[in-house]
Amino acid sequence: MDRPCLNRLRTPGAKRLTDAMGVQKRMKVRALKGQPIQANFFGLQVRTTVLLAGVVLVATALTGETSVRLSEQIVQDRTSRQASDLARALATAGSRAVQRDDRARLLGIAQDVISNDDVAYIIFTDLSGRWLACNQRGAGAIDPSLFRDQEHFSVEPINCPRLIENEKAGPCIDVVYPVVAADEIVGAPGLRPTVGFVRLGLTFKAAQRAVSSMKRNIIGLSMGIALLMVPLSYQIVRRLVLPLNKMARAAAALASGELSTQVPEDRADEIGDLARAFNKMADQLIISHHQLTEQSRELERRVTDRTRKLQEANQLLSELASRDSLTGLYNRRHFNEVLGQLFAESTRYQSDLTCMMIDLDNLKCVNDTLGHQTGDRLISLTAKAIAASVRESDVAVRYGGDEFAVLLPRTMPDDARRSAERLLTRFREDVARDMPEASVASLSIGLASREKDQPATAQSLLHLADEALYLAKAGGKDRITVVRPAEGLCA
Repeated sequence: MDRPCLNRLRTPGAKRLTDAMGVQKRMKVRALKGQPIQANFFGLQVRTTVLLAGVVLVATALTGETSVRLSEQIVQDRTSRQASDLARALATAGSRAVQRDDRARLLGIAQDVISNDDVAYIIFTDLSGRWLACNQRGAGAIDPSLFRDQEHFSVEPINCPRLIENEKAGPCIDVVYPVVAADEIVGAPGLRPTVGFVRLGLTFKAAQRAVSSMKRNIIGLSMGIALLMVPLSYQIVRRLVLPLNKMARAAAALASGELSTQVPEDRADEIGDLARAFNKMADQLIISHHQLTEQSRELERRVTDRTRKLQEANQLLSELASRDSLTGLYNRRHFNEVLGQLFAESTRYQSDLTCMMIDLDNLKCVNDTLGHQTGDRLISLTAKAIAASVRESDVAVRYGGDEFAVLLPRTMPDDARRSAERLLTRFREDVARDMPEASVASLSIGLASREKDQPATAQSLLHLADEALYLAKAGGKDRITVVRPAEGLCA
């Protein structure tokens, strides 16, 4: 323990604790020096060794992969140039035969060239694509996509080598080259017309053999480097990890409750700095342990008290968040949550559920003529009339500015209509008694119920109730309209 920490311990008990710590420290250091280091298969030494070897192997593999890809691209480009050059030579050699429709001569040229192992097929056609002569290396070497019909081949694209995949012949470079008329036949060297086409397919057999050989060499080189790196990396990492293993054992003893654990401080490098910092930490932990014991008891008491108060505040906030500040009714957010719950219960237990949409008619007229304070009083009066006309199990909400809604669980359409009629009567009486100056106000009510599994969703039920409200307002206001989903009728 460092001297500043010891100076803070003034009590006799603390002095005894300090003396005991000095004895235990010397014992722990001697014990740590004498203990052998056991290898851990999943330890830092093994993992670092594997990591170093893996990095080298991955780097070698990536380099080899890049080399192979570049080689394949170079091979493809070179094969494309060879195909274009060979097609150009065939077009020159067969120009007279194509112009004279000498199929025997064209077939002879094709047979001579097909002896090359890399040539998959040769096709001579006239200007329309009708084949004059063709030869291929084995059945199916010509890809079916090259045929337009039984007598014609496709002659597009011209002089643009492309890679095609053939199930039997494998990948090859396909190129179409135009055959122009010979000079001595046309008589005008600068105006030789195209008389036909030659189509050539050149495979990658020779190039693929070279690339495969390169892949094998790269794989062998990578395996050799990896095998060499494993023992070399192990020895390098072992010298670095050995003092860390000692400190890890001391940290494990400290974590198990042996707070007097110490490690040797006889190194002058970063490991020695870490050991000295570890010992200071262990000394400080002894002091902090006693302080934390007392503080934890006080903290537990405070946490219990704060948790209780927080739960009470959360309940109050939840209630306030679900209520409309003007009317005291539930708000629209709460309505949406309860609608889903009640609809799910109605579906599960095959019970009735009715949605009542209410609109306060002519509120704008009251606001414009009597002021917004009177309008707010009218909204509050409407909310009280709704609350007095429904049951405790019903959910009444202020849906919007002048719109209200009521969810009536386990309520059939006829019972819901009677509840709406009570509401209309109560509202008219309250307005006449308490706000005669707002006699222009009235209520339009739309009702929709879930009957015989219809509607199928909560939103559909809400939409039907809203449609019923619209029909009530369109029919002259101050009335009740019911929309029945099963019949598609309103009443």
